[in-house]
Amino acid sequence: MSNLSINSTKLDEGLCIRPHGVSDRNTPVWDPSSDQMRCRTTSMDPQDTAICDIQAGKNVTVEFHKSGTTGKVISDSHKGPCLVYMSPMEYNGEGPVWFKIYEDGYDAETKQWCVTKLIANDGKLSVNIPEDIKPGPYLLRAELIALHNARSEYKAGSSGSGAQYYLNCAQVQVYGSGSVTPDGVSIPGVYKADDPGLVFNIYNKTIDSYPIPGPTVYVAGSQ
Repeated sequence: MSNLSINSTKLDEGLCIRPHGVSDRNTPVWDPSSDQMRCRTTSMDPQDTAICDIQAGKNVTVEFHKSGTTGKVISDSHKGPCLVYMSPMEYNGEGPVWFKIYEDGYDAETKQWCVTKLIANDGKLSVNIPEDIKPGPYLLRAELIALHNARSEYKAGSSGSGAQYYLNCAQVQVYGSGSVTPDGVSIPGVYKADDPGLVFNIYNKTIDSYPIPGPTVYVAGSQ
């Protein structure tokens, strides 16, 4: 994640986004059991990152762009789903506190993956903040899962097979009149290396469907 756009205003690169870990945002997380699956950051200290205001029920746009490459979103070969989660910031991502607010996998009619559509849209992914969630500070976790090496599952100590996870967290202050804290899942923990959506051959001539990893999307009013 490189940028946020709120109220149709594109914010400065990196503003309100936790600093990227590993080396830069071009490098994925390989191990779905790694603590880096939370936010892939060099600092989980909320004080090290600004917080941006957003209204519940409104959209926020997250942008993905490779480090050091003007305009490049992600390699065309890195096909896979897009997912967005939220978590109350008081837990700093620990425990069963993450709820999913967006997912897009594979469209069998158009034969397009979410990542393909993201590239065509210049890296922009617009996501609605559920209108009934409790106001307060949240982590907004956006993730791309690249499946180009996912014909076999990830094995500990190996970085040559399995899904690749490109993710990061933004800090947002949600305003509104809601009162719901949706049920959550743990990250890491929600994904297993052998999940059907993480061991998947994108090179099959015919793909009828794709099982998106993780929980169902939280819909306002459903809890």
